[in-house]
Amino acid sequence: MPPHDTSDAGASPSAAANPPSSWDALMDDMAAIADDYRDRGWSAHELHPGDVNVSAPTDDAAGRGGIELLVPDNEFEPVAAAFDAADGFDTTRVFRADTSGTVFFVAAVEAAATETAVLVPAYYSPPEHESFTTHLRSAAGSVRLHVRPLDERRVLTFAHDAPELLLPDGG
Repeated sequence: MPPHDTSDAGASPSAAANPPSSWDALMDDMAAIADDYRDRGWSAHELHPGDVNVSAPTDDAAGRGGIELLVPDNEFEPVAAAFDAADGFDTTRVFRADTSGTVFFVAAVEAAATETAVLVPAYYSPPEHESFTTHLRSAAGSVRLHVRPLDERRVLTFAHDAPELLLPDGG
């Protein structure tokens, strides 16, 4: 993946491969989804990653595999507190758009007990991330969504039990 200019937080992590309008539209969709949760009285945490890394478990030196987001401390800390307060995040809803060979999505990870949602935006290119796409097609259980700050003092991992929803055209 090409390097990301971190001076523009929330911008597309790979602007050359993804039209900025697609990432901007995803950010707008995420804000609307967050508003929906808030209108229902839920706490909604929107993440604006500085980088998105996609890998199959077999390709990841750290052994994490899945989708990893690097987020700023001011977003990580409230999400970590919500993660600790929740008795597990039990549901994930996926809002996906396939744009010119790139899959953009927001995963809304929910903890019903605490009425909390964490909104995880990401993207990947199936041709560029072939092993990840193969993993999604063959995943018997779940795909992991990792959220971390720059210093990696902690990595929050959410499991998504329907990996087919992240595939182009839903499978």
